[in-house]
Amino acid sequence: MKISRLVPALAGLTMATAAVAEDPNIEPGMWETTSTVTIQSDQFPIPPQTNTTSNCVSADDIQEGQAFMEDNEECQFTDKDIRADGMTYTMTCATPDGGAVTMNAEMSFDGDTMSGVVDGDMETPMGVMKMHVEMDGRRTGDC
Repeated sequence: MKISRLVPALAGLTMATAAVAEDPNIEPGMWETTSTVTIQSDQFPIPPQTNTTSNCVSADDIQEGQAFMEDNEECQFTDKDIRADGMTYTMTCATPDGGAVTMNAEMSFDGDTMSGVVDGDMETPMGVMKMHVEMDGRRTGDC
């Protein structure tokens, strides 16, 4: 699995949910999100990779629990807990090489900023690799 394709997917899936108990404290507008992925592998060193994306987040996206979300049919979410100040979830995704990634995420929301950590295990043809993602986002203006 190419790590360069995983970073944007993780950034885009930080808010993927089926139902929202209460609206997250996220202001609508343009959001810039930076994610740094670190992968620990016994087989070979993989340097950390950082990706920054910019997306328009609407009030409807937030209310529907769809903010920061990209469509990805290969992922299933469990143990979702969405609150005004943040969320936690577990996500399992199939990878193009036939493996799987299981991730546990914890996000914090503070109106015009967000931060989070995602930790997971990636099953690959080379064995299991540990993944750690640190995310930071900020509202940069209107859409």
